[in-house]
Amino acid sequence: MIELRKINGNNIDEIIALEVEENQKDFIETTNLRSFADAHMLNADGIPATPLAVYADEVVVGFLMYIYDTLDHESFANEVFYGKKSYFIWHIMIGKGHQGKGYGKLAFEKMLMDIETMPDGEAEYVTLFYQTNNIIAKTLYASFDFVDTGIIQDHSMLAIKKLEGK
Repeated sequence: MIELRKINGNNIDEIIALEVEENQKDFIETTNLRSFADAHMLNADGIPATPLAVYADEVVVGFLMYIYDTLDHESFANEVFYGKKSYFIWHIMIGKGHQGKGYGKLAFEKMLMDIETMPDGEAEYVTLFYQTNNIIAKTLYASFDFVDTGIIQDHSMLAIKKLEGK
């Protein structure tokens, strides 16, 4: 069973120690430690950030994080979603040794279910970036109705999903 739990003093070391396979390191833009630190800085700046540990049967197997913010980057200026509120998926990873068991898909699904409750405020979209050469990620996100926007930054594609009822 997959659970998403808050990160605390009991599990932070396990989160920091998680790594992906060597051939996946180019797909991950940052470390879990840096993302966790970013979450604290974003929260301090008034941008809600939610870092979570991914557990499978009481074992930490992954890490994910999303934030609540406005889609106001200059590269979005001509898009229909410009200026709209969004839950942005900042980071998601399953540690090596735990991959290939469906944990990533289940954790992603649970995260989306959490986001759909709009814990930090109303939003119209869920957005994320993924490396354009990461076919596994592209396939996963498409299976949850994320659509590529054609906006590419640093070899990463912006994908977007309209939230139900919005």
